[in-house]
Amino acid sequence: MITYIRRAWAVMKLFVLFNRELFLSSYAVLVQIIRPRLAIRPGIVEMKTRLRSNTEITLLSCLICLTPGTLTLDVAHDGETLYIHAMDIEDAEELAESIRNTFERAIMEVTRA
Repeated sequence: MITYIRRAWAVMKLFVLFNRELFLSSYAVLVQIIRPRLAIRPGIVEMKTRLRSNTEITLLSCLICLTPGTLTLDVAHDGETLYIHAMDIEDAEELAESIRNTFERAIMEVTRA
């Protein structure tokens, strides 16, 4: 029973986290669109993940794709590396670390509770 409650709580936290990231990234994309000049630095980031199962990696890829301004391009054959295109990258390592500390951590709480 306790495991069920923990998992339900983790799912709720992931849902709230995704909605927060969706709002923030939608706002950032909107600001870029209404600017008279585009000031973006698009690029591709190689990100190593700690997720292991196909379900976890697929969920992470979907959450990244659903967030405006980012897109998962490919998952390497080793299953540990994701290639992510972002609309505006200031620091590639900072973007990868942000994804690890938000979506990846939340997914591990849900799937490994």
